[in-house]
This record gives sequence, structure tokens and C-alpha cells, in this order.
Amino acid sequence: MRYLLVWMALLLTACDADPARNMYEGIKSNNDAKRTPDERAMAPAPSYDEYKKERDAQSAR
Repeated sequence: MRYLLVWMALLLTACDADPARNMYEGIKSNNDAKRTPDERAMAPAPSYDEYKKERDAQSAR
């Protein structure tokens, strides 16, 4: 069953133009699901655009 879900998730990510964004959003939502509501309110995860801007700035150094 788990392999079927993973296979379906991979198939859906292949349909999008930016698979890195999909992977980031999936990991972010998975991590957010593990956190308590108080933790999510105090330190929300950055959006993909913020993450990409920070990543590009670090790789330019």
C-alpha cells in the first residue's frame, strides 16, 4: 500500500513544471503535520520562493 502511495505521488510530481517546488511543499507539509499548532504559529516554515531566494544567495557566494 505504501509503495502505491509513493508511486502515485511520484507520478503526480512528474506532471508539474517545477518538481523541486512540489518536493519542497510535500516535505514542508509533512513536517508541519508533525508539529503542534503552537509550534506552527510561532515559527512557520518559509515558502518555496523564500527558500529558493536564500538558497540562490548562498550558492552565489
